Amino acid sequence: MAKQPEFRLEQILKYRKEVERLHQLELAAAKVQQENTRAQLKSEKNALDELAKVYNQRQMEGIDAAELQLYGNFSMRKKKEIRNLGETLVGLEKVVKEKHEALITAAKEKKALEVFKEKKMRDLKHDQLIKERDFMDEIAVQSRGGKK
Repeated sequence: MAKQPEFRLEQILKYRKEVERLHQLELAAAKVQQENTRAQLKSEKNALDELAKVYNQRQMEGIDAAELQLYGNFSMRKKKEIRNLGETLVGLEKVVKEKHEALITAAKEKKALEVFKEKKMRDLKHDQLIKERDFMDEIAVQSRGGKK
């Protein structure tokens, strides 16, 4: 029985599959980081809203200058944190987009090589079948003693 034809670029195909897998992992990590930041941003906004409710309630009851200063400082700090998280989220969205594009590129490169491999293997098998047929024809001719 004839041996399986060998694809000479198999190592490159394995490398491209590994590169694609690494890009998938990087994209997943970036998405997790993005979602964590998004959740933290939502939490900070909720905390600021809660602070505003408490502040308004305390104002109705009467508030002294020291407490007013504490609420103001805390509110400013929360707003700054929210602004920073928003900027971080924008940066992470850009990173996720870049990772996604890198993954698409890696997948295309891998797919192109897989298509090439399939075509090459099909051609090699076809060539092998032709050689086997020619060999069998030669045996048939020789077994007849070269007579038709």
